[in-house]
Amino acid sequence: MNVIIKTQFKRDRQKVSHQELAKALVHKIEQIERAETPQHITGLKPLIGYDTHYRIYVKSEKQSYRIGAIIRGNTIWLVRFLSRKKIYQEFP
Repeated sequence: MNVIIKTQFKRDRQKVSHQELAKALVHKIEQIERAETPQHITGLKPLIGYDTHYRIYVKSEKQSYRIGAIIRGNTIWLVRFLSRKKIYQEFP
């Protein structure tokens, strides 16, 4: 898949200080890049009420985060990376 990382996603990622969570995020982004279709991305769920907005589950031992993404065709935009509690308030 073609992956486009938005500026706000980069800012959200820089705020993460937990090393294990940062490694899990890098692993998830690599998986997204290798995926041939959205169905090959683990932890992907559509947001209710939206056709192109999704959340992708990223978890370390102590923290649970979500990637807010927009998928159209073979392109995925990574828009936000926030904790489980905040993602649904900030994205979309």
